[in-house]
Amino acid sequence: IDTPGTNSTWLDHTERTMRLLPSADLILFVTSADRPFSDSERTLLKGIQAFRKNIVIVVNKMDILEMEAGDHGQQAKQSVVDFVTERSSELLGARP
Repeated sequence: IDTPGTNSTWLDHTERTMRLLPSADLILFVTSADRPFSDSERTLLKGIQAFRKNIVIVVNKMDILEMEAGDHGQQAKQSVVDFVTERSSELLGARP
């Protein structure tokens, strides 16, 4: 089920998402390259962990980093991946 997500101006989006999590087989947790792994996302991931589900973390909008430096944004992209990997590892107790 594709949930409406969280951090929406529509308050029921977060509530609907949280109600569906216990029945999920797999959780795709999407964060954005332009604001990776925000405080609210880390809080949400910590809450999701309680459901003991398989979690796949996806970094969306990586293409916006392609204009950085002369390497098509490779260093910026790797920095985002490293940051998300490190922070999610701290919360989940395992390296994604």
